[in-house]
Amino acid sequence: MNNKTSIEVYIEFVKLEPGLDFSLTTVTDKLGITPTDTEKIGQWANSLRQYRFTSWKYSTGLVETLDFEMLMEQIVDTFKDKSNIIKELKNELGLGTVIRVVTYVVEGRSPGYSFPVDVMKFAVSIDTLIEIDDYVYGFVEEEN
Repeated sequence: MNNKTSIEVYIEFVKLEPGLDFSLTTVTDKLGITPTDTEKIGQWANSLRQYRFTSWKYSTGLVETLDFEMLMEQIVDTFKDKSNIIKELKNELGLGTVIRVVTYVVEGRSPGYSFPVDVMKFAVSIDTLIEIDDYVYGFVEEEN
């Protein structure tokens, strides 16, 4: 964990029905983008847990920043010209997509969450959810 607030934004492709698999190579080849992470159903995540579904992810990585919009724009800029391909993949392979924001808030320094119009248009164009998870560490209230 970093000493300052950090944010990761990623887009994820998953099978809509639990326990079903899809070709990670097909997604990579059609998008022309290499994922930053994949999970394959049945593979071992560690010595105690197997993956229960297949997942293809592309992430900004964890960035020490309060600039939420910049990271959202980074994901959208990478995929905005791929909207039709994403829709085809969703239909052909039965995939769902989600854009996830994971924020690690340190000492109460949280980013503001506002969505630029182009981000909202992109999310609507590919029929995806946007989820935000906040993990708060070391929050100290100011004394009056």
